[in-house]
Amino acid sequence: MTDPRTPPPSAGPPRAPDPTPLPDPPPPAAAPATAGPASAAPGESLATLLHGYRVHARAPRGVVAALTERPRTLRALVQDSGLPRRSVEEILGCLGDDLRPGSGATFVLRPGAVDRYRTMIDYDELRAGTTLDPLAAEIGRHSALVTTMHELIASAPRPRTELDHVPATAATVVRRAVWLSTHYDLREAHLLCVGDHDLTSLAVVLLAAAASPGPARRGPAVTVVDIDEDLLEFLDRTARSRDLRLRCLYADLRFGLPPAVAGSADLAFTDPPYTPRGVSLFAARGAQGLADRERGRVLVAYGFSERVPTLGWKVQRALLDQGLVFEAIWPAFHTYEGAEAVGARADMYVCQPTSATWKHLDRPVAARGSVSTAIYTRGRQATESQPAPLAGPVVAAATGFLAIAPGRGVFVGDRPELDAAHAHLGTVLEGGLPAAVAAGASGALSAVADLSDDPGPWLTRLLLAVNADRLAVIVAADHPVLGAGDGTHQALDPLRAKWAATPEHDVAIPDGGDTGRGGNAGRLVTFAAVDPAVLDPGARLARWLLDRPHGKIGNVWRDGLIRIARQADGRTLSQREALATAHRAVADPDLLAVRLIDLPWHTLASTLAAAVACVDTQTGGEAGSSG
Repeated sequence: MTDPRTPPPSAGPPRAPDPTPLPDPPPPAAAPATAGPASAAPGESLATLLHGYRVHARAPRGVVAALTERPRTLRALVQDSGLPRRSVEEILGCLGDDLRPGSGATFVLRPGAVDRYRTMIDYDELRAGTTLDPLAAEIGRHSALVTTMHELIASAPRPRTELDHVPATAATVVRRAVWLSTHYDLREAHLLCVGDHDLTSLAVVLLAAAASPGPARRGPAVTVVDIDEDLLEFLDRTARSRDLRLRCLYADLRFGLPPAVAGSADLAFTDPPYTPRGVSLFAARGAQGLADRERGRVLVAYGFSERVPTLGWKVQRALLDQGLVFEAIWPAFHTYEGAEAVGARADMYVCQPTSATWKHLDRPVAARGSVSTAIYTRGRQATESQPAPLAGPVVAAATGFLAIAPGRGVFVGDRPELDAAHAHLGTVLEGGLPAAVAAGASGALSAVADLSDDPGPWLTRLLLAVNADRLAVIVAADHPVLGAGDGTHQALDPLRAKWAATPEHDVAIPDGGDTGRGGNAGRLVTFAAVDPAVLDPGARLARWLLDRPHGKIGNVWRDGLIRIARQADGRTLSQREALATAHRAVADPDLLAVRLIDLPWHTLASTLAAAVACVDTQTGGEAGSSG
């Protein structure tokens, strides 16, 4: 139900987008085919359609009213009305020859028909009866922030279709920030953004900065966790350039929430993939991030098309299955740039966790099994995708890699498809190779990982998580990090103290081959562990950190410095001295409480560089020590 304390913001009728944010095709050059009876005149066809809407007729009347005022694009009609694209096309079809294509992909209503249609829809009553927006006045005070957010959204990384990215409008992200600031005491709060392609985090901290300027600034601490490395770098760079209080961490939420933010937040906001599985997962991670189990809230942007209410029911049921109570639902709260097929809208769900939520989240997992990665609406990880076994050429290439060197073999993937010990991908990314899997007979430890569905960052995270002598990774031929080239890749440069590419063992899947994951050609990319003995002291500290990516950076850094000092000249460095050295080396001491594997890639690279520099400073640039 809607929160009775304050009227909901009006952004059109209470309709919101389908969980499938489809890309926006160009508007048609001519009016769609008539939706009414073939024998009906345009006016009669529209009247019949409007009558069928009954109490919901204000939105379709608004579409016609907008066309009587000026030429409009299909996108504008969808966005302003909140109706799904198909519904708007039906309305346009009812206008018949009275609707004509205008310039710039717009629709124009024949001038002679304007008065007739205004009479039919009772234009004066419609425009006089527009519901007031209780947030409009407050948002109007921040028009400069809307302009700033529009500029930031335009300069942000492009939306990624496979991650269901459809950006919210600048006015919407400011609306979110204003709503949060007027409903909650954010002065010393911690807001967790569970995914943030829309840049809601920046709107919140910019609004707080405007309200409390100067060195004694008070406002919320905001943390963003996201899978998109480019987005995290953009958010971090923008926040630093404006001296804003914003922390960015990497997370593929399918494999868990970074421990540094678990149980830390007062509020969690998410605009998740609009599938039942996606909404449920992101909301659950938001709940895991809450510090106060009584007063914490999870705010979810979700909506569904009026044409497919069953999908909305499935998502709401998935949230209820998480033990979440709908404290309020603000209809048509969010508006998006695109997603015409689903009305370009979403509702705001204010969810309160219950004891059932914590019982569900606190349930011990004796052994992590396969994690379903299909949570999106499109791409290789769409919910409709069906996992297939690895194709024969891939299995042959991976088997051949394991046979090159005698010793132990481990397969990392959803299902054991090689004759080797097996570990699930989620298990390895969360904590490294299990000791029981890695242990065994003497000899080299070789691992093969199936990353054929990798959206991009799994490869770098796997290289961090796995400690082995040799590693082969099954990837798609067009892997976003590796590209189509061979040999050393610049994106992997921060890992040079741990892994060296071995292109001589790479295997391309033969023409017509298939990874078995989505029908794309693939390849086997191979690496060999670097011998720590050939590294200088600074690089050895980097390697120490890279081999322990699941420990707190400060603790690992401290222990590594103590070890290296003892190896270099026999000095005994105290834990206090070593930790102080680490604090002096980093710009943000807070990251020392984070795991290396949870850092965005650009932050990880700068952290490793700082580690190398602090050792080089202490040792005077000594190189070639064997340790």
